[in-house]
Amino acid sequence: MHDNTFWTNTIWYILLGISTIIELILAMIKAKNRRKLTIAFYLTITGIALAFETMVLFFLKAYVYYPMILKNPPRPFDDVLAGNLFSQFSVGASALLVVVFHLRFYWFIIIGLIYGLIEELFLSLGIYRHNWYETWMTVMGIPLFFWVVKKMYVKAIQGIEPVFYYGYIFLALYTCNVFTLVWGLFMLSRLQDFNTTLILDPEVSRLYGALGHFFLLSGSVMLIHFLRLKGIWKALVIISLYIIYYIGCKLNIVLVKEGRFVLVSTISICWTYLSVLIIDNFYSCVAKDKHVSRKVLK
Repeated sequence: MHDNTFWTNTIWYILLGISTIIELILAMIKAKNRRKLTIAFYLTITGIALAFETMVLFFLKAYVYYPMILKNPPRPFDDVLAGNLFSQFSVGASALLVVVFHLRFYWFIIIGLIYGLIEELFLSLGIYRHNWYETWMTVMGIPLFFWVVKKMYVKAIQGIEPVFYYGYIFLALYTCNVFTLVWGLFMLSRLQDFNTTLILDPEVSRLYGALGHFFLLSGSVMLIHFLRLKGIWKALVIISLYIIYYIGCKLNIVLVKEGRFVLVSTISICWTYLSVLIIDNFYSCVAKDKHVSRKVLK
């Protein structure tokens, strides 16, 4: 890897990241009294984008990113994931901007075309590669995604039914846990990894471990929080999490750096618990606001 990769590869992803930040700032300014909801909703819709990306990137091998951001990553695929995050956080920010500004459907198409142009630019620069994927899929998929997100935003403002409310929280946790905590904090710092030999594809094997980690922690913590478990019941669930975590380490499903088990497991549980508390608070603040309009967005 040469130093000039910053100017040939990385700079374009950084520019994409800057545009994402600008979109988020504009959305927050426009949101005014709904900023907590806006933050939580952004985590949810980015969770949708990342979940879709998990399927097409890991399982279907649709494309490959070459951001050259991580100079000495623990695994070569980590740099691909870094490019993936720039892409999906950008799509989430654009979707948020669309719904907060109440943009009409023709804007969905325009923004879809813009993303298609960006994709073609990245392809021509050699910083992104299609395997079987085609740019027209992005151009058509973006408006559909925006349409779904707009419907979700209306429900978020009017009041989300309990079954969907838990889904909103769960998707937001996907953003906070799998890519931010597990990959961004633990795997890049080499504190924690997952078994690569469960199946033939080592990256998919690692993903299964990360998803198991996510479902176990998020499901258990949401159970504690929404069932309002107290005392002995709450303690039993938390102790069970430590035990299962420990068994996973002994079976070499979860690979924790020696001497760091207590640190890693405690951070995982506390991070997830805090995430649930904050996201739930940010969503529920809408229900507590007597001045929230019930008018359906057009």
